[in-house]
Amino acid sequence: MTALEAEASPQGQKSFDRVLSPGEVFLLTISALSPVISVFIGGNAILHLAGTGAAIGFICGGLIAATMALLFAELSASYPGAGGVYGALNAILGPRWTYPFVILRTVLLFPLLAFGAVGVGPYIRLFLPWVSQDASALGTLALAALIAASQIRRGAQVIAAFLLIELVALLVLTVAALAHFKFGNIGLVLSPVIAVGGNSLVSTPSTSLALAVISGAMMAAGADWATYFAEDMLDAKRRMGPVVAWTGLIAAMLIAMPVILMILAMDDVAATLSAEAPIAHFLDRTTSPLISSLVSLGIIVAIFNGVTAMMMALSRQLHAMGRDSVFPASINKMLRSVSPRTRAPTGALLILLVVGGLFTFLGERRLVLLSSGNFSECLLLGLAVLAGRKAGALSAHFRIRLHPVVPIVALLLSISIIAANWADADTARVSMCLLVAVFTAAFAWHEWGVRTGRDPVRLNGSDLE
Repeated sequence: MTALEAEASPQGQKSFDRVLSPGEVFLLTISALSPVISVFIGGNAILHLAGTGAAIGFICGGLIAATMALLFAELSASYPGAGGVYGALNAILGPRWTYPFVILRTVLLFPLLAFGAVGVGPYIRLFLPWVSQDASALGTLALAALIAASQIRRGAQVIAAFLLIELVALLVLTVAALAHFKFGNIGLVLSPVIAVGGNSLVSTPSTSLALAVISGAMMAAGADWATYFAEDMLDAKRRMGPVVAWTGLIAAMLIAMPVILMILAMDDVAATLSAEAPIAHFLDRTTSPLISSLVSLGIIVAIFNGVTAMMMALSRQLHAMGRDSVFPASINKMLRSVSPRTRAPTGALLILLVVGGLFTFLGERRLVLLSSGNFSECLLLGLAVLAGRKAGALSAHFRIRLHPVVPIVALLLSISIIAANWADADTARVSMCLLVAVFTAAFAWHEWGVRTGRDPVRLNGSDLE
């Protein structure tokens, strides 16, 4: 059997080697949530969406993301597995609610991956204007999948090296913004404006501001990426909670600060907001052409790094779902495929490459709104922590303080996400209706499965050490 031939893992059996330290998982997680993707791609998208309201979007969104990370931390400390938190939800809330959650998250992981790949296009075209958007996105996904198919520790070392370039790019943007700080721009944060028609500025609509907060939360989120490496991590049950919680806080600060400072340093506001890549435009005006070009090169490397880390994490989530027989038999068989040499989930990587590539054709705005509309996540995570604490189903390895404040806030956030998306009739409402339809259809499918004797979801069989 060759290294790339499939090996089906029996349901509940471990597929990965426990070789990663908490520090390595932290670096993989930071790379997967990718501050550069969040700032240089997500920031561009939110600046287009809400203008200088992006500052409020990242401030409030960062607080939301850090709060949600606490929920992921407590649940993953009790039920660590490569499938993320769905094992915890299944144990506490049961498959009736876990199954639609799993299906909705599966649908959303493809636009999330595609969003990172699409965002590299404007930066590549700064150097190679003849390369099309589609070619750059598909090429990024293909190369990332190739690296993700290597051994986990080797891939983690490559990603950690590239992460340094990512942090340097963020540092350059932060220093450039601090050097051109303008007290007068505080008004742009308190009274946000958006560019229309290229040269005109108008007040940012409240609906756009609400969407900026939700999108900002999505860009600052990602601490739960750590949970997908639970079966690669040493002593995951005791160490996973703190890694997830601290990552949530650190990521929120890393991502929010450069965007806020940039808005406080802009001079030609209308031109910057209407540029194809507002942050690159800002760097052109505030640094030398050489520095701007080097940063843009660093951004290309960093975005690729983030997409690779996402590929590694999401492939493990999909593999765990196939191992737990979440999907039809033919799909489960493919998702269980693992390289006997590298232990990489090659079947899941292939699905990510093909389906993620198709999603790249949706475009930036649709992808960012679709990716940030997961209303079920806040709702079910909050309910799971409340119910798990009451039933004694959560371990003592990590506990959220000030309980039950955090899960109650999460319940309120789920309502806010639905309301904010519904208020935008152009794009967000359509995306929200699609996501609600997916959740509802999955719920109905599960109920049909129960009545016919077919249980679509089984608990992830991770060993809890």
